[in-house]
Amino acid sequence: MKVKYKDGSIYHGLVDFPYQEGDYVTIVVRYWTVKEEAEDIYYHGHITQLEDERVGFWAVLDDDHDQEEFFHFGDIEAVFDGDKIHFLG
Repeated sequence: MKVKYKDGSIYHGLVDFPYQEGDYVTIVVRYWTVKEEAEDIYYHGHITQLEDERVGFWAVLDDDHDQEEFFHFGDIEAVFDGDKIHFLG
């Protein structure tokens, strides 16, 4: 699937989204577009459902296994494998 991330992301235009339901990922909401006074925002979790119509996906996050959260591609900067985040934090 091809997706377009938030303006200001390191990704420009349509890029491949190689993840599927069940994959463990890191969801970067704000890192590259962060201002000095703002904090980085990212989450870790498992994708539970991809939604072509709403242009995003649902995920169960590590900090709350009882609730799913929806992420619209236009609102996030990137999605990485859950274990490849050494530069964050």
